[in-house]
Amino acid sequence: MTGKTFSPLLAAAATGIGFFLLGYGGILAGTGEGQVVTVVWPATAFGTCMVLRFSRGRRDDALLLVTVFVAGLLANGATGAPAGINLVYSAVNLVDVIAGVAAARLLGLPRLRGARDTLRFIALVGVAPALLGGGLAGLISALSGNPHWLSSADQWFAANLVGFCMLFPFGMTLSWRQIAKLRLQHRIPEALGTYALVTVVAVLAFRVSPYPMQFLVLMAVLFSAVRFRILGAGIAVMLTGAIALTAPNHFAGADGPARLLMLQLFLAVCSAMSVRASVVLNQRDLQQAIIERRRQRALRAARFKGALLAHVGEEARAPLSAIIGFSSMLESGSLPSVSAQEFAHVIAHNGELLQRLHDDLSDMARAEAGALSIQAQRVALADTLKTCLGAIRLDSALGGKQLVLEEMAEPLTVNADPVRLAQIINNLIAGSYKYGDNHSPIHVRARRLEDGFGRIEIVNQGPGVPLSERDSLFRPFGREKTGPAERSGRQVAGAGLGLSIAKLLVERQGGRIAFASEPGRQTSFWFDLPLSA
Repeated sequence: MTGKTFSPLLAAAATGIGFFLLGYGGILAGTGEGQVVTVVWPATAFGTCMVLRFSRGRRDDALLLVTVFVAGLLANGATGAPAGINLVYSAVNLVDVIAGVAAARLLGLPRLRGARDTLRFIALVGVAPALLGGGLAGLISALSGNPHWLSSADQWFAANLVGFCMLFPFGMTLSWRQIAKLRLQHRIPEALGTYALVTVVAVLAFRVSPYPMQFLVLMAVLFSAVRFRILGAGIAVMLTGAIALTAPNHFAGADGPARLLMLQLFLAVCSAMSVRASVVLNQRDLQQAIIERRRQRALRAARFKGALLAHVGEEARAPLSAIIGFSSMLESGSLPSVSAQEFAHVIAHNGELLQRLHDDLSDMARAEAGALSIQAQRVALADTLKTCLGAIRLDSALGGKQLVLEEMAEPLTVNADPVRLAQIINNLIAGSYKYGDNHSPIHVRARRLEDGFGRIEIVNQGPGVPLSERDSLFRPFGREKTGPAERSGRQVAGAGLGLSIAKLLVERQGGRIAFASEPGRQTSFWFDLPLSA
């Protein structure tokens, strides 16, 4: 359904088969006195769509265009056209396709946002190639002595233009993604009912009723477009065209040429109106999706803001109270020097808690605004881990815990931001301590994975992560205030944002993060980053 899923040979085969079937069908549906007059010629629009969608270069262009030419020869030859006429008309079909492809590439297939852009695109990609082909066909007819050469030119132009209106929008937008958006697997009865309605109305209007009831067909086609957008419009118009072309008395009351012209105009109007309705509805769907996305973003921001204010107030209250209280006692000058030194340490420690709270909240705010800076480079894990573990101060925040770096089996290099990598390791070590015990060391190890990632794992013995906290462990402000650290009397520095920030930083660098916890035994945090070539 898209160019990336088709090999050049498969695309050429699909192009040849489709062009032959549409060309042969268009010729068989032709009418006229003493000559074959094609009412609709969708083969040119089909060939143009296939080249635009599945060609990735000049070589593919040449392969697909040669296929179009050969399929045109086979379609004309299957209807008994003389060899000379067959060769010349197949060449004109090829010129039509080349002109349409060149015009579409010149415009760059833009999103048609207004009537002016739409009319310009139709004029250059639909009308101009059909006019060129009609002129060449009329010239060839005149040189061959056909007295109806002007009629031949008109009919070539009209048939190609109607085919463009019917097939081109449908062919250029059809994709698995569009089908998935319509959720067709859940709407099969509705789709069958809609196309059955279009078929019944078209049969009634063109083959049964003696009265002009084609307006009902237009309503049925528009209904199909409303329900299934451009996919529904395309299928409905093609069903209508197939039924109308086989009706012997369509547009009763008009002579042969007038009936032919009216049928072509009717199909063109049905195509144009249904496609336009589909485009308008798609734009409405897009605007609604944008509005809904912004609404969800605003709700997330409001929830984040509320949680942020509540969390900051709660986290900052204790350090600020300690700083203010101990500072007042120091300011009085009545404390002995030993107590003054102890109080100064408490003030410094609580100031560090506030600093870490500020840093964590700054990272979260930058992430919400999309301004989090990541500068990836080649990083040797062995040296980085030694530097990180050596830089972690064994203060009260980690309770004097021992950090053990296990030797790596082989040197590993990953693509990562070294500053953010150190931040991730620090946050996971703090999290491992929080869910571990006071006695066993924290083990840090690194190894290569078979899928092209390097894993860093941080393990600590202890009670593990409670079941009530596992789902919210990596969410901002998600941890409970009665977690294992608080219940055991320990206080871990920070605002409880460390694990959520670690997850954010890992994923922004193309990695993944997870944890495993065995109650009463150990907790293991790990994260994977892409290995450097």
